[in-house]
Amino acid sequence: MLKPKEIAEISLLLWYLPLEKVEEIKMLAVKLKNQCGYDQPVDDSDEWTEEDMREAADDVFRRLDKEDPYEWEEIPKDKEAS
Repeated sequence: MLKPKEIAEISLLLWYLPLEKVEEIKMLAVKLKNQCGYDQPVDDSDEWTEEDMREAADDVFRRLDKEDPYEWEEIPKDKEAS
């Protein structure tokens, strides 16, 4: 995914071109997207969503249970509330 700085650099360069060349660049970009692009823009941000954090936590607990399972001690019913 393009970063804002890269987008700004490309946009600035386009200002220096004649309109017909800008149209050529647009057609080339569309052609490249069709050849090797993605259906959706790539989200490579480093921002964590609630879903990302939940998935990471679930994965940690799954791995922990697999690699170092903890045998919980049975607590008698009469001592649970203490």
